[in-house]
Amino acid sequence: MTAASRLVAVISIGLVLLTALIVRDRVVSPSDGTIVQLSNTSFHSDRMTVDFVLDDTAGLRAKDVVTAIDGVPLRSYVFDGDLRTGDSLTYTVLRDGDWKQVTVRLRQFPVTNFLVRLWPSIVVLSALVALAVFVFRKQAADPGAQALMLTAFLSFCGTSAWLLGDQAFRLAASGPTLLHAAGELSLAFVWGAVAHFVLVVPGAGLTATRRRIIAVYSLPLLLHGIYLVFTLSSAHDTAEIRGLGAQVSFMPSSVLPAATAVLMLLSYRATKDAKSRLRMRWVLRTHLLGGLIFLTVFTIPAAMGWPVPPATWLPLLSLPPTLALALAILRHRLFDIEIIVSRSLLYGSLTASVVGIYLVGAWMLSRIFTARPALTAVLTGGLIGLIAPPLHSFLRRRVGRLVYGERDNPYKVLSRLGRIDAAADPRLALQHVTETLARTLRLPFAAIELRRAQSRFSVRASCGEDTGRSVIVPLALADGVLGQLILAVGPGREPFGPADRRLLDTLAHQVSGAASIVLLTNELQQSREQIVLAREEERRRLHHRLHDGLGPDLAAGVMRMEAARELVERHPDAAIRHLDEQISLTRSLVGDIRGLVYNLRPPALDQLGLACALRERTNRLTQPDVPGRMRVMVEQQGDLDGLPAAVEVAAFWIGVEAVNNAIRHARASVCRIELTRGVTLSVVVRDDGRGLPHRVTPGGGLISMRERAEELGGTWRIHRGRQGGTVVEAHLPIREAVTD
Repeated sequence: MTAASRLVAVISIGLVLLTALIVRDRVVSPSDGTIVQLSNTSFHSDRMTVDFVLDDTAGLRAKDVVTAIDGVPLRSYVFDGDLRTGDSLTYTVLRDGDWKQVTVRLRQFPVTNFLVRLWPSIVVLSALVALAVFVFRKQAADPGAQALMLTAFLSFCGTSAWLLGDQAFRLAASGPTLLHAAGELSLAFVWGAVAHFVLVVPGAGLTATRRRIIAVYSLPLLLHGIYLVFTLSSAHDTAEIRGLGAQVSFMPSSVLPAATAVLMLLSYRATKDAKSRLRMRWVLRTHLLGGLIFLTVFTIPAAMGWPVPPATWLPLLSLPPTLALALAILRHRLFDIEIIVSRSLLYGSLTASVVGIYLVGAWMLSRIFTARPALTAVLTGGLIGLIAPPLHSFLRRRVGRLVYGERDNPYKVLSRLGRIDAAADPRLALQHVTETLARTLRLPFAAIELRRAQSRFSVRASCGEDTGRSVIVPLALADGVLGQLILAVGPGREPFGPADRRLLDTLAHQVSGAASIVLLTNELQQSREQIVLAREEERRRLHHRLHDGLGPDLAAGVMRMEAARELVERHPDAAIRHLDEQISLTRSLVGDIRGLVYNLRPPALDQLGLACALRERTNRLTQPDVPGRMRVMVEQQGDLDGLPAAVEVAAFWIGVEAVNNAIRHARASVCRIELTRGVTLSVVVRDDGRGLPHRVTPGGGLISMRERAEELGGTWRIHRGRQGGTVVEAHLPIREAVTD
């Protein structure tokens, strides 16, 4: 535990001890059966208002205003310390506008009546304390857990002191004691602790600096100081001064609920993360609702002198925020404590259910077998034995679904995934899959990654934020495609274990199908884009060649021939000179046109065939007659006649480009081109050069070879040869073109 968490634990224990002292002081003293709460209204020593009555036989009633005891006005009354159980006091009270004398006999404090009448408030306070201790034990170092712990124990101590109150004869004689003041101080600091929690709750948008935390705890004292400035000057006696000084929670309880609600709203608006906003929304709404009810039902009517509901209902306003906080923890992982939550819910629900069934069964069977208690006990035990196992299984499924989603029900997950139509919208299909997995399995992060080996192609879809505790599940996709499903569990959650392997395998199979559709769709889209880009680039190149080269040259030729026609009779020599220039220009134009046609489809393919065309072109590149230049050998296996035109062109340029790379980069002496026809046309280019470097950066030549192979649905790779050198392999499917 950190120093801060140890300090919070010490303060909480101190508040428990203070509560015990307050309860003991109230229980061991003689009681007149009433409770006067200290801070419901401004303290006056000449009158005490009975807030509620624990013992209906005492004679006093709620809302009775006590003005004298045994005929002595309250301001002059001196408490007889020897009063004991059995003594009597006569109160002068104002009831419904009439003065009455009520004789009360002092008794032991009615603990049972107190618990019966105030059990809803006690349950709410106990639930808040249990929730705070539960979170603090798991996340003691979390500032939010520490603030929640302080809020719970301050509420428990302060509200307990407020509910117990005191009695008119003790308050009138000497005013509130130090225990009363300590309880009031605890109740006042509750609002500072709530504001502290708002500042440090996980995901809060406001920055919790030390000054701000000190300020929120100092504000209740500041408000009480302002209250004393305006009230102490009118105090009539020492008891009234002590009473006003002890009413520490009177002003904070009237002002700070609204201020805390505003602080919550500001923190919510400052929160940018969608998940954190969702967590805070539940707590914010219920706190605002509780504060609004408090102001409209208690504070404003009390200030206006209107009737208000019993003050004992006031702690019930803490029930909605407590339930909302529990919901934020269970459903939205406010403190990431799902492991303890699941086990606590399971065994807590099982214990409560078994006890309830046992009590109901025992009661019913005792009515049937009134004279045979042993048989009743045996039958009740048998009933529990029959019901407990299926009840345990049912609760385990329900609690597991609440905390972990459908982890134990793969078919439910598959049903959710089956509703995603990958073909309808392939671009968003993987995103929908990750969102469905994260929501169904209650995961903070889910992602799908696809990429093709030795390719630029990659796809990624994700939902949530990676926690670093991820399980990677390989996806079975096509050859050359690498895919994986990433599922992350949050802090404090049980990771996927061996028992979850069936779920992971099932998910991998289902996601692989959707991923394959998306993969094919993306590849088709990329292929279309490449075709369009290549077509437009070729058109632009041809446009430049025709517009900037052939066009002006042809126009100039026309002008020369017109000039020659005019000079042919007067100056034959000049005309002949113009014609000679035009003949030379025309021959150059013919060469340019042949170059354009040659780049579209080399004529040597039609004249010589693929193997001879490669041999002729590579000989021009290498000039084998020059000593020291690389030699290229072209070998073929199978008949290469009748190949589809696209396959011939692709194989030709792949071979030429591979040889060109060997000349420029490999420093090879021999390069061998192997052409093999089977189901596919295999083009393998080997050289004896220095081989590949450790890291190959694809250049224009490599990219061009790969794209030519992939455009035809083939494969291409480059690797180091077994005996050194570089090997380029391309396998091109042989499919005839479909013509109309």
